[in-house]
Amino acid sequence: MNSLKSKINGGNFLKKDFGDYAEVCFKAFGDRVKYWITINGPSIFSQQGYANGIYAPGRCSNWLPLNCTGGDSATEPYLVSHHQLLAHSAAVKVYREKYQNAQKGQIGLALAFNWVIPLSQSRADIDAAFRAKAFKLDC
Repeated sequence: MNSLKSKINGGNFLKKDFGDYAEVCFKAFGDRVKYWITINGPSIFSQQGYANGIYAPGRCSNWLPLNCTGGDSATEPYLVSHHQLLAHSAAVKVYREKYQNAQKGQIGLALAFNWVIPLSQSRADIDAAFRAKAFKLDC
């Protein structure tokens, strides 16, 4: 495990391997798949796995009242998100440069989001709901 972890911490290992994996999928299924999702809910993995330790690998800071395997909730979720975006970009680059013109598909990632609606029709509640969505999605 330590050997794999040290490779992953380098970042390029994950980016290159994810791009290679995506290319295998594009070659094998591209004649039938037209909508590609590189990563489903990246924030769920980074937040639940590395900020509060609810999901695998169960990492969080020791000051949280959770049963985590160690970690740093202040930095690890951001590092994980960074590497997820690098991996996503590698897959998108391969698809756009080698397959999209011929396969006529689309590629992206699927963001997880709890939808927000105003509590009432007041201007203040409508504005608050907009700010909450903008904070999460930057819309």
